[in-house]
Amino acid sequence: MYEAGLLGRDEQLRVLRELMRRLPDAGGALALQGGPGVGRSALLRVAVESARTAGRLTLEVAGRCDGTPFGGLRELLGPVLGAVDALPAGQGGILRSAIETGSGPVPGTFKVALAAFNLITTRAAEQPVVLIADDAQWLDGPTRDVLAFLARRASDNPFVVLAAVRSGWILPGVPVLDVPVLDEPSARRLLAGHAAALSPSVRERILEEALGNPLALVELPAAWHPTGPQGSWAHLPVSPALATAFAGGLGELPALARDALLVAAVDQVGDLSEILAAASVLAGRPVTVDVLDSAVAASLIRLDRTTLRFPHPVVRFAVLEAETAVRRRAADAAMAQVLCEQPDRRTWHRAQSAGGPDDEIADELADAQGSLLRRHGVRAAIWALERSAQLTADSAVRGHRLLGAAEHAYGLGRIRLTHSLIDEAERQELNAADRARAWSLRDISDVDPQPGPARTQVGDIVELSAGDPDLALDLLLTVALRVHRTGADPALRAGVVAAAEQLTGTSDPRHIAALALAEPVRCGPLVADRLPSNETGWHLPDADGLRLSGMAAHEIGDPVRAVELLGRAEPVLREQGRLGLLSETLLTHAVDLLLLGDWPRAVQLVEEARRILAGTPQPAMTAVLSSTNAVVAALRGQAGRARELADTVAAWQRPDLVPTLRLARGVAQLGVGKYAEAYEELRRLVDRPHEGLRWQGFAAAMPLVMAAVRGNGRQEAVCILEVLEEAARATTAPLLHVQLPYARAVLAADDAAEELYLVALGQDLTRWPLVKARTEQAYGQWLRRCRQAARSRTMLLSARNSFELIGASDLACHGPAQAVADPLPTVVKLLSRQETLITRLAAEGLSNREIAERLNLSRHTVAAHLYRAFPKLGITSRSQLAPLLNLREPATRNG
Repeated sequence: MYEAGLLGRDEQLRVLRELMRRLPDAGGALALQGGPGVGRSALLRVAVESARTAGRLTLEVAGRCDGTPFGGLRELLGPVLGAVDALPAGQGGILRSAIETGSGPVPGTFKVALAAFNLITTRAAEQPVVLIADDAQWLDGPTRDVLAFLARRASDNPFVVLAAVRSGWILPGVPVLDVPVLDEPSARRLLAGHAAALSPSVRERILEEALGNPLALVELPAAWHPTGPQGSWAHLPVSPALATAFAGGLGELPALARDALLVAAVDQVGDLSEILAAASVLAGRPVTVDVLDSAVAASLIRLDRTTLRFPHPVVRFAVLEAETAVRRRAADAAMAQVLCEQPDRRTWHRAQSAGGPDDEIADELADAQGSLLRRHGVRAAIWALERSAQLTADSAVRGHRLLGAAEHAYGLGRIRLTHSLIDEAERQELNAADRARAWSLRDISDVDPQPGPARTQVGDIVELSAGDPDLALDLLLTVALRVHRTGADPALRAGVVAAAEQLTGTSDPRHIAALALAEPVRCGPLVADRLPSNETGWHLPDADGLRLSGMAAHEIGDPVRAVELLGRAEPVLREQGRLGLLSETLLTHAVDLLLLGDWPRAVQLVEEARRILAGTPQPAMTAVLSSTNAVVAALRGQAGRARELADTVAAWQRPDLVPTLRLARGVAQLGVGKYAEAYEELRRLVDRPHEGLRWQGFAAAMPLVMAAVRGNGRQEAVCILEVLEEAARATTAPLLHVQLPYARAVLAADDAAEELYLVALGQDLTRWPLVKARTEQAYGQWLRRCRQAARSRTMLLSARNSFELIGASDLACHGPAQAVADPLPTVVKLLSRQETLITRLAAEGLSNREIAERLNLSRHTVAAHLYRAFPKLGITSRSQLAPLLNLREPATRNG
């Protein structure tokens, strides 16, 4: 017996071919079991073609014959009935009596089965035979019994029995091969071949509802047509083939059962008591649970004591498709009538039941969209506002609600839907505020923003600042985002700052983010003061506040606070299903983690963003993803891939991504020793400290100085340092200030360098392991040049271990000719044999007493060896030994 789900489609084909191969020496039997549409019949067709190609005789029957006893057997044996006369005495007559209607009393099943067995074995002696029974569950009972009799005896005879049955049906004694649904990659491939003309969002919806069912993946795209608001409860149209396969017995149900199924289909919650109560309202008389017995028997629903479920979403769609719009609205009205104590669901069903404009319901639905967003996600909120707009009589109010739906669609990453809703809203009689809101939303959601005049102007912000300060803040953020994305001129940036000064509520995250986007250097200190922190308890109203504050921290060069804020926003955005904003937040968070040296976590976030963008295409964010991957590749030393990704993104001509691409190219060139090229790329990021300097310029400080020094451009590096010092006097950006001590030390004269290196390493670098490692590396190389070999080895070993902990071991070899001429020292080279042994035991967690007992030494001798080893290794405590020696953290021991 085969276990369900263990065999994939390729393995199923292999099993079928193996059965065919075994003929004529031996036969066999197999029942293909699975739900409707999973491909049982397709697999049988493969078996038929294989058998015919090999010269076998195929006898076929399909379910739903005429229903008379042995009717299926008559169809199955039709091609070989001419050999009946060759059967032993009496058996020919038995078989004729069974399959010829009206020829006398029906003989017993066992006698008929034995006669059929002899007929087939006689024929198989001349030519191997394959018996195929599709939808065997619909065959008449006597035929199924004969088929099972034949199947149980097939293994010792030269014929094969292959049957396909619905889940829950069996042929007694016949091995079962469960036919599973397709896995996600296979389902996507199948859907892509049948839904190329549909939008990505529709394809994702079909993929979600098909649940890997091959027939659904083929038929749902063919039947697709827009059905109104695309909320998460809207049903998909089904083709006749789907309706027959999944809900073939629907038309035969009693009227009360149809009522109950319709109510369940419009509701989806599945509460049995609610469904029966609403069905009673719809039918106008009591409906009890026993009326559902016929639906259960037809495999249309599954029941337990408290819930009613459809076995597959397509069954629900088929139920809805089979009813008129009037009946569907009546079912929603009945549900609304019984949900008096659940206002959100009641409003939902009232809105579905409305046949025309109804301002009362529209207002209720618009008020409920916030609750629907929390409970059911963004799609439900979009549907609520769309449907509310449809039911609204006033054009201006209708447009306002459509813009609300568009804002949610933008957060979901559905740019096409966003612009479609904006277009519809702009066809309404919008007031001045909503007109500006529509311009703002279109500006912010442009896939390919280009330099030039925006729809939203700074003047709009100033005009609205008194009458509608909340909208004014939205517009301020919109203009600031456009300034950031298009590289607008300094005058427009100054205009954003001037407009911001006229707005009240300066602690609003939109205000803070706008300043950071427009002028990250000049406004950096002000933004830093207004960002939430541990001292303020991180009190922010929602995920948008966290996200915008994190964006502001990122832009002003404070990745530590950005990581804290963005990390708090992400789970809320995930829960709400706001995938567009989530992907943007993940990529910004990933960049900050890269800058801080947490590379494994950064790569995880980039991968999550990639999965989101694969499912919800967002061209603008796809370019950001590629640029982030270019930085990842550059930091990892994958120069070729970094340049390839950067060139790909450059073709988009996105001004906002140019600095990131320069950073990626510069770091990549530095990694392969092309110092002059690296210098030219990175120098452009810091040319103008107050005009366009952004976080990429802050991040370039160390690699730029590195490239300048190693490319014999020390004088140029000194000039760069002056530019960075000037920027540092204007901004408090930690990303810049934490690197400047390194730059000062590297460029200092030898008599001042050591003090500056010690200052650089004396900073709190707990959150900056990459800065620490690079500084230790540079200091170690300086000590080597000063012929302080022992101190140099200790410092370089510490740097190497820091790089390895980050996952950047290749960066340890960025010193000139170091990898070839003088490899980094190992513990064995730094320590004596006894010191090495003792430090390893200490790293494993042994106390001095335990080490002494194991090595037959005194505890004082062990302590003395450790006292001498620690300075050589550049550490101060035994807790640092495990990571230094690449061991697991030691277990806590006493003594």
